[in-house]
This record gives sequence, C-alpha cells and structure tokens, in this order.
Amino acid sequence: MATAKKAVAKKSVKTTVIETHHDRVDWRSLYLYAVCLITLLVVLFSTVSLINAIMNAVFPDPAYIDLYSKPETQPSAALLDQQERNNQIQAVKRIFTSFITIAVAAPLYLYHWRQTKKA
Repeated sequence: MATAKKAVAKKSVKTTVIETHHDRVDWRSLYLYAVCLITLLVVLFSTVSLINAIMNAVFPDPAYIDLYSKPETQPSAALLDQQERNNQIQAVKRIFTSFITIAVAAPLYLYHWRQTKKA
C-alpha cells in the first residue's frame, strides 16, 4: 500500500514550464520611424532656411564699406550697387535650394509615414 500512495503522489506533481518571451526589435518599424525623423528634420531646417533666404531677397545685406579706408581707396557707388545685387542673387539661389530640398524631403517623409501606419 505504501508503494501505491507514492505512485499517486508522483503523478499529482505537475511541473511548470516557465516560458521566456524574447521581444525582438522590429527592424522595419525602426527603419521607417528613423527615416521619418530624419526627413522631418530636413524639412524643418529647410523651411527655416527658406524663410531666411526670402528675407535676404526682400531686404538684401548692404554692401560692405570699410570705415577706416582712405577716401581714394573706397569703392565706387557702382561697385556697391553691384555688391548689393550679388547679395540679392545669392538669396534667390538659396530660396530655390531650400525649396528643392523641401520638395524632395516632404514626399519621402509622407511615403514612409504612411508605411508606418500600414504596419
């Protein structure tokens, strides 16, 4: 009888298996969010640069005049006007550069952001 009780006792003992769940990094989501962050920052900085370039085009920097130069070595009025026009041309070039950067980065951002919403 003692052996029968031991057999029953052995059967009633249950072993519990502890399962460990390993969370893996979802590389696709990580890539999509990283691209979204980078392109969003590019768009933001390009927007600031665009606004700055517009302000420089509307209000160009004045030509440089050296206050300590001798009167005979000072630049002529025509040279100062040319320098001011060059500043304005450079500002217009920066407007186009900023606009093109925004035009490239914004669709990339929108595409990747929509891909994150699908997942």
